[in-house]
Amino acid sequence: MKYIVQISRFIVGIIFIISGFVKAVDPIGFGYKLEEYFAPDVFNIGFLHDLALPQATFFSIFEIVLGVFLLLGIFRKFTNWSLLILIIFFTFLTFYSAYFNKVTDCGCFGDAMKLTPWQSFWKDIFLLILILIIFIGQKHIKPLISNMKVNYGISVLVLLICGWIAFTGIKYLPIIDFRAYAEGKNITEGMKSAQELGLEPPQYMVLYTLKNKDTGEVVQISDTEYTSDEKWYAEGTPWEFQSDLTESKKVSNGYEPPVKDFMLDCDGEDKTEFYLNEPKVVFFIIPFSDKVNAEEISHLNKLYEELTKQNVQVAALTNGDLTNHNFPYCFVDQITLKTIIRNNPGIIALEKGTVVGKFHDNPLPDSAEILKSFN
Repeated sequence: MKYIVQISRFIVGIIFIISGFVKAVDPIGFGYKLEEYFAPDVFNIGFLHDLALPQATFFSIFEIVLGVFLLLGIFRKFTNWSLLILIIFFTFLTFYSAYFNKVTDCGCFGDAMKLTPWQSFWKDIFLLILILIIFIGQKHIKPLISNMKVNYGISVLVLLICGWIAFTGIKYLPIIDFRAYAEGKNITEGMKSAQELGLEPPQYMVLYTLKNKDTGEVVQISDTEYTSDEKWYAEGTPWEFQSDLTESKKVSNGYEPPVKDFMLDCDGEDKTEFYLNEPKVVFFIIPFSDKVNAEEISHLNKLYEELTKQNVQVAALTNGDLTNHNFPYCFVDQITLKTIIRNNPGIIALEKGTVVGKFHDNPLPDSAEILKSFN
């Protein structure tokens, strides 16, 4: 039992540290994920919406700290109880997401690793088993370092580093960018389908719900079953489509493009291909158009004038109308904008579709700094 507890201890500790770290580097992104859980069609707890970022920051750091405490073997009761409560809560959350297909990515490992809802659930079941082993055999957990002052010093240092990492991700840019729009990534390549790359795409099954108007019986069948038996659609059949209950179910995983919904609607014209093929492009990314102030618009106007003189194509990508601007702008899906960069506004520089620079708004950069991104 002693050795099983020690193995479980190190596995759980490392997983919690990794899981917490990839979320701590980008608390805003994890906050967006929590907002999905708070939405009316999931748990309908809208009063927590404005607290998503503080919660995301706290839980990210808390995961890391618990992992460190477990590895060091200190604060044993607090750590074990906290781990048990957390994993029970996360297991419920991931089961709910998987069973009701509400939140398709739990955000367990941020943008570094995408898990399906059921993969997230079974991962939590695995962790729950290990944590129960640790909880039952906690008497076998001893401090890794005998000098408790060293243990406490390490804990404080970890907490300070975690706080700095999270603060940097919120105030500026994440220290590591796991997204498909990170520097060095090519957006055009990221948009290519599995077929274009010669890879196997995910396989989906369409499920139809039909009701027998004579007996009231309701059945759910696949599209293949439907087309293979004419009793469902023959003239005079009692079976009627319940069109609002039609759903699509993934039956096997495959390659999915990491860049989704990147389409630029520029005054009614799709200019996605145009901008992705230009040698020098600067996008002002504005996920929340109603929250950009006059000073920021003025700064962007200045950047537009200076950059266009240097033969740089400049446009804003936004989710809504802007006022008092001199630069052109295109409408883009808000989720895509929030994925590209967490700032509002943020700025990215592209060379033929490849991201060569990203800039936060604390403060916004000058044109000279942006131009340094280009070769």
